[in-house]
Amino acid sequence: MESTPSPSRAASPGEWWLIFDPRCSLRARAALWIGVGAAAFVALTVWFATQVHRRAVDVQTRATFETLAFEVGDKIDRVIYERQHQLQFLASLPAFRTALAGESGAAQRREILEALQAEWPDFAWVGFADTRGHITAGTGRRFEGESAPTRPWFRGAQEKPFAGHLHEIPELPRPTGSDGEARYLDLAVPVQGMDGRPIGVLGAHVRWTWAADVARSVITQTAHREQIGVTVYAGDTDVLLDTGASGWTLPPNAPPRPGPRVFRGSLIETFSLGTRYVTGFSQSRGFRDYRGLGWLVAVRQPVDRAFASVGELQRRLARWGIALVVAFTFAGWFLLHPLVRRLQIMRAAADRIRGGDVLSVMPRHPGETELSATCESVGRLVEHLRAESLPTTTPAVPSTPPPPGGFVRPTGADPRRVVW
Repeated sequence: MESTPSPSRAASPGEWWLIFDPRCSLRARAALWIGVGAAAFVALTVWFATQVHRRAVDVQTRATFETLAFEVGDKIDRVIYERQHQLQFLASLPAFRTALAGESGAAQRREILEALQAEWPDFAWVGFADTRGHITAGTGRRFEGESAPTRPWFRGAQEKPFAGHLHEIPELPRPTGSDGEARYLDLAVPVQGMDGRPIGVLGAHVRWTWAADVARSVITQTAHREQIGVTVYAGDTDVLLDTGASGWTLPPNAPPRPGPRVFRGSLIETFSLGTRYVTGFSQSRGFRDYRGLGWLVAVRQPVDRAFASVGELQRRLARWGIALVVAFTFAGWFLLHPLVRRLQIMRAAADRIRGGDVLSVMPRHPGETELSATCESVGRLVEHLRAESLPTTTPAVPSTPPPPGGFVRPTGADPRRVVW
């Protein structure tokens, strides 16, 4: 006896959980694929948006730090130029030159120098040395009577203004509130008499504490809390200033530059402990006739702080993406319910027709959808099979009851025809 293929397994009232099994439920399979597709779309969107935002933040942060480094260096150069210009202005005053070239005493000269120091407190010491290098006057009577020919500020200012590198001077009092070493900047200008001949050198030791104020004027307190720090270098290892905001105990070496003539730029630095920093740098170029000392200013921030907005964007997109995946999955589950219901109706009608219910017809659904066309085609097929199974003549009433299933094969009829 030829067996009839059994229909694919579907959820019965006793096995309601099978509607959640993608192997047995079209709704579950469709919801699963919709969820997987939505998850893939969300993951791709999050990755793409994060990469785009990261590149934008990287470009913006690098440019910002490079600009900040330039502004800090430019302000330092301007302040040094102003202090040097103040000395030049004093050296050009006729009264000052007359007092220095004349027979006036050291007390009068010292009074003029101390008036300059009182006007600009950044000058820790101001003194005058004659052409032989003998210091004839100095504020606070310091260094008076000493010889200056070997001092850099005296040798460098014989013909033009001089600016020297920072160094310590133990003889000068430590600035108030300074716990570390006190460093001073040497400035000097040549002094000429009324006849135009050189009469000596006007030198000064300038406190370096003002540089921290310059850095704070560019890097605000808010940026300081974000670990954006400023470091000023003379050479690769000599640290002149460090605001201490970037999170290290000892400042690192100066950032490497791509070439000797690259004065500004930015890069990502990786230090020995694996900490990475976004760094912008700018080399001092001076201001006006002050040519600068070639100091390098670096502005740094840890990469995780610089790109914190990238991580925040990624987390927000991920949260919204998860909600979107869940919403699409449930939407697919509920929106597919009418289709599954129609398929269940078709299956029930087919089961009734196969069981011998000659009055059952395939349901017809309105519209022009694929399901409506399928129902109509199956209905026409059933009607065609019914028409072919009808006998051409009325058969005699059988003396025996019809077999189970309700089908009778009339005598002499075509064996391929079946009477419903």
